[in-house]
Amino acid sequence: MGAGSSSESYPGGSYGYHVISVTEGSPGHKAGLEPFFDYLVAIDGHRLNKVDSTLKDVLESNENRAVNLSVYNSKKDGCRDVAFTPTRTWGGQGLLGINIRFTSFQGANENVWHIMEVVPGSPAACAGLQSDVDYVIGSDQHMTDGDDICSLVENHDGKPLKLYVYSTVTDACREVTVTPNSNWGGEGMLGCDIGYGYLHRIPRSA
Repeated sequence: MGAGSSSESYPGGSYGYHVISVTEGSPGHKAGLEPFFDYLVAIDGHRLNKVDSTLKDVLESNENRAVNLSVYNSKKDGCRDVAFTPTRTWGGQGLLGINIRFTSFQGANENVWHIMEVVPGSPAACAGLQSDVDYVIGSDQHMTDGDDICSLVENHDGKPLKLYVYSTVTDACREVTVTPNSNWGGEGMLGCDIGYGYLHRIPRSA
């Protein structure tokens, strides 16, 4: 399971544990795990491609000892090996200090929505979305198709919608709460253009 494998060729299929959040100062944070983009795909040679107790068992049996994780990163579309030491003494909850969700990482680098042309005073502008540099990479609901964000926005007219947004300026992800409004005074419910597809993916150099 060497570095450089893509989502298309990773041994054992395209499932793993998606890293949703990483607590600062935790073993996961010290190991350099990246929220939203990283997927745990193997631990000490054990493939993590199904929901079972493998991850938990290996972590608990190696508490305070070095363990190796294989991690797929959707932004770079490649894998890397990460060494860390699971421990309960870091000051927070869990042996890793991360929140994860089992899911597929197939096409994860394709499922991004590029924020373009944010209109001043619009719901998008009020939420702090930035033209050209911001990319929506997820929400509380699973999105796997270009039209999913349109449906999500339409279903939240007048209601807060949490989005996970990556910025090429800060090279970091943040949570953004936007309230779509069909009556805000301009076009659309967000007041911004959204690009999807090959030309709107996150730059590899980001």
